[in-house]
Amino acid sequence: MKDTKIMQSYINNFRRHLSPFLKPNIGLSCKAYPAELNGAILEFTIGPGIANDDEFMPPEPTVNDALSKIPQRAFGGNLGGFLFGGTNVIAEDNRIILIKGGDDREEWSDEGAESDVKRVIPPAKGGER
Repeated sequence: MKDTKIMQSYINNFRRHLSPFLKPNIGLSCKAYPAELNGAILEFTIGPGIANDDEFMPPEPTVNDALSKIPQRAFGGNLGGFLFGGTNVIAEDNRIILIKGGDDREEWSDEGAESDVKRVIPPAKGGER
């Protein structure tokens, strides 16, 4: 996803949908790693006193190349062997890492952001979020 306007809109929507689940004074910053071919990785850091800032890194050839730039424990070894489709979620420490494998407009829409937040937030008892 090379279109930073679409990525920024998605990040804003994700933040808006997630914010009702966060306590006051908890911020959500995002570091975006776009891929030249398809997709991007969005690394959200959550915590007290964190500013709601966004940073766009230079594009990498593929999502797999972008993943190699991010410290994470979910995937190791030869990252080139993975094929990412849709949205994959890694939750580590105070971070949510979204690996978005495509450029499909629905995946980057407001509805897509809301759907991704629902995947991150566990349902409360009774199935309500």
